[in-house]
Amino acid sequence: MSEWTTDELASLSQAVDTLIKDLETLLNATEAGSQPVKLKDNQGRLSRMDEMHNQSILNANRTLSANRLKAAKLSKARLAEGLFGVCQKCDEPIAFNRLMAYPDANLCIQCQSDAEAH
Repeated sequence: MSEWTTDELASLSQAVDTLIKDLETLLNATEAGSQPVKLKDNQGRLSRMDEMHNQSILNANRTLSANRLKAAKLSKARLAEGLFGVCQKCDEPIAFNRLMAYPDANLCIQCQSDAEAH
């Protein structure tokens, strides 16, 4: 684990908790919109197609949010285990500022860049 100060550790813990809360709120708020589009709720074929398109975008965003929520919960577990802030690929410390921006990050910036390039 990286050598975090007490203040840094508290800030990182708060950032993880805030991310989890925000993602759970988002998923709860968009639950109704993810339900199947009913035929009788729309006035025409194009309206229904538009609504189905919007729903597919919403569902894709919900999937991304649900995956990020899982990653954030894993970050919280790593924090409790003392493994938070260590790149899962190269075992190097992840920069504090990166973790504050992306509390669910499990790769350092270099390994993340490498992963996105492939």
